[in-house]
Amino acid sequence: MMASLFQTGQNERGTASVELAFSLMIFLFVAFGIVEYGSLINERNALTQLAREGASLASRNLTTSANMMNLLGSTNNALDFKNQPNKYHIYLAQITAGTVANNNPVCTVVEQGGFNGSGVAAPALPNCDLPQNLYDYLVYVPGTGATVQQFTVVKVYYEHDPMTPVGAVAAQFTGGGQPG
Repeated sequence: MMASLFQTGQNERGTASVELAFSLMIFLFVAFGIVEYGSLINERNALTQLAREGASLASRNLTTSANMMNLLGSTNNALDFKNQPNKYHIYLAQITAGTVANNNPVCTVVEQGGFNGSGVAAPALPNCDLPQNLYDYLVYVPGTGATVQQFTVVKVYYEHDPMTPVGAVAAQFTGGGQPG
């Protein structure tokens, strides 16, 4: 009888160890997932802020396309573009209104960065990814001219590097880099 009670205690200790191992795996998986998801949200917010900054600079017409691109590329944020040029790609497309000589708007694209992952594409000509209703404002109409003089499109792509094993496993299933 005493031996039977002793064996039951040993079996329960082994069961507790197995339960702890499974519980710990689930806890770590969830914790790593939270850290990875937080990292993705932080990077997405930084990309959104960068695009807003480019749009703000363009709307005030304070600088040339090349200078604006240098300002955006040297932005000191969580993405660290300065030290990692192969992790990002920025396209800055300026679409200027048509003129008497050429009624159609003209699109000029400036780019910076070395990331060329899947989904990375320059603004498509002739309208540089501008919706048709906005593009129509730039078309020169004889007698009245163009309604608007210029629009600027800012496209930013960034490759996410997983911070945790959960992120690395997820990258295997999704194909790696995260265009933004």
